[in-house]
Amino acid sequence: MDTYDLATAGLSSGAIIEAAQRFVLGQVEGQSMDFAPAIPRFVAEARSRQEYIELKATPRLPAPRYFPGPLAPFQVRQQKRLAENAHLPVLFENISYDQWRKMSAAREIPTGATWCSLGIVYGPEPKKQAAE
Repeated sequence: MDTYDLATAGLSSGAIIEAAQRFVLGQVEGQSMDFAPAIPRFVAEARSRQEYIELKATPRLPAPRYFPGPLAPFQVRQQKRLAENAHLPVLFENISYDQWRKMSAAREIPTGATWCSLGIVYGPEPKKQAAE
């Protein structure tokens, strides 16, 4: 045992214990199932376990952080909707969805108009004039 102790000097006790457990359970590739491992074979396995332990202990990349911009996410979506419909004429503003449905049922809104969740009713696409 003194020889094992001398050969494994400088290795952590966790690496030595893991190497011994792997030999006992038969998890070391190429090990003899009939005989105890030779000292160099055991030390090689303990060193590979030490490398694995050190690799696990190295710090990982930090989790990505969110850096908020000048606008909240819902405000970004609002600006996107406004930009998408900027080419359309504005028919009504501050209209709730229920008001939109009532006006649509009463045919007060032209066909092709759209309601945006910002409470804005945009008119239909303007018809393009045929080139002469």
